[in-house]
Amino acid sequence: MVDRVLKHAREMQKNIGDALQKQSEAMTPLIKDSMKNAQEMQNTLTKHAQESAALTQEQTQRALGHLQNFMRIGTDAMRGSGEQVRAQVAQMMEQSKKAAESAAQAMGKTPDDAKP
Repeated sequence: MVDRVLKHAREMQKNIGDALQKQSEAMTPLIKDSMKNAQEMQNTLTKHAQESAALTQEQTQRALGHLQNFMRIGTDAMRGSGEQVRAQVAQMMEQSKKAAESAAQAMGKTPDDAKP
């Protein structure tokens, strides 16, 4: 479970990092891939929260909150255009980092373990 969460966290950050390098038209497929990874990570973390102790539940809930923000911004970004999309993708990058760090901590790892 730990490896799956960290794998999804790394992929989510990598995808959104790649999206920052692309023009807004090319961002949509990368945003969709990143959203898919976020949903998979959310499902895994939800299962983890149900099975874990109270201490890690708080960290897991924090990670889930970051993921929800990430997916909300991603949904908005897919509807936007130009500079607006770039700004939203930058926000997604920040949320992906926060989600990955919180998820790593919830799994008993360091934030560096979730870096791409």
